[in-house]
Amino acid sequence: MEEKPKITLEGKKENKQWDEVYKLISWWDTEKIQAAKVMVVGAGALGNEVLKNLALLNIGYIMIIDFDTIEYSNLSRSVLFREADCGRRKAEVAAERVREINPNVKVQHLYGDIGIDIGLGVFRRMDVVIGCLDNRVARLYINRLSHKVGKTWVDGAIENLAGQLDVFKPGTSCYECQLDEREMSIIRDRMSCPDIARRNANFGRIPTTPISSSIIGAMQVQEALKVIYGNEDKSQAGTRFKYDGMHNMFLQYPSGALDEDCPSHAKLPEIVEAKAISHQNTFAELMTWLKENLKEENPKLHLEDELVLELTTAKTEVSFPVMKIRGHLSDEFLSKFDREPGEDMMITESIQVLDKDFVKPEIALHDLGIPPLQVLTVETSKGFSFVELTGDENTLEF
Repeated sequence: MEEKPKITLEGKKENKQWDEVYKLISWWDTEKIQAAKVMVVGAGALGNEVLKNLALLNIGYIMIIDFDTIEYSNLSRSVLFREADCGRRKAEVAAERVREINPNVKVQHLYGDIGIDIGLGVFRRMDVVIGCLDNRVARLYINRLSHKVGKTWVDGAIENLAGQLDVFKPGTSCYECQLDEREMSIIRDRMSCPDIARRNANFGRIPTTPISSSIIGAMQVQEALKVIYGNEDKSQAGTRFKYDGMHNMFLQYPSGALDEDCPSHAKLPEIVEAKAISHQNTFAELMTWLKENLKEENPKLHLEDELVLELTTAKTEVSFPVMKIRGHLSDEFLSKFDREPGEDMMITESIQVLDKDFVKPEIALHDLGIPPLQVLTVETSKGFSFVELTGDENTLEF
């Protein structure tokens, strides 16, 4: 039998562009897509689908945020993870896989808590934020941070064969405004709880399928594209979307009126860029800069989280001096102070406003829990100023 000639693509790749087929779409703008900056918060099942789609669309810059590690149970719903990845950080592995899918994309990952480890200046530099989360507290943080700098964010949620999608655009829709009293009560309890458990720890696992994550993740990226293109008038903002896969039903309805007194609506006024100051500088160096540039004798720095100065064992009542923000009091850190197995630790001294009398002026800002590119809240005799640690711009690999 005559052997059929083999077809090879060798030598063809150099003459092709990644998005050459997309260019057949009348409105496709290659330059706009390649310049887009998208933050994805959460790299689980839903985040995997979102990231895969962003990579295939050739989005120019992707920032991945997650504080979790890969478990074997994640593999059945996460297209980017492999068995050998178990135990590794989700954000790191997801970033590697995005690069494998599309080497043209610039991708960066950050391992941390969205509420305390990601500077507001990072949000400032994004075109759109996509939330792929499974807890209310983290969503509330994204909502407030996005509103502060006027950014639209796209939220997704999945369970079983169902899912939902919301687009929260400042002035049009708001996550916090749609929460009922029961949901707000749960959030308040977890944010103000007197113990030192992680504020955004999850209660149990939510059963999900790759089917629902594929559908909702695709729609999230589609909504993000509308924001990138400036077509938000065609987006889901102001309309809630729910999908019931068991019955193949879609439901859309208005998201409801905005609450004028909602804390999330506070947009920051002018932000002062401190190009000479980064999170590596000391508190003393920051204070010197603030005095000179804000013309203020005694500026006061308001931290985003409590700075814990003392921990006390609940049963044996032994106290220990520390210097760590509340959100970073991990089980591993706390175990060093155990006097009896399983003994609880209580915060017995903390502070959240620092001034010229702070006892450790030579401590670095990052040791006070201040992340790169954070926008600091500074109290002066004339009111409040908002100062960005712009000296951290080089931490963004974009």
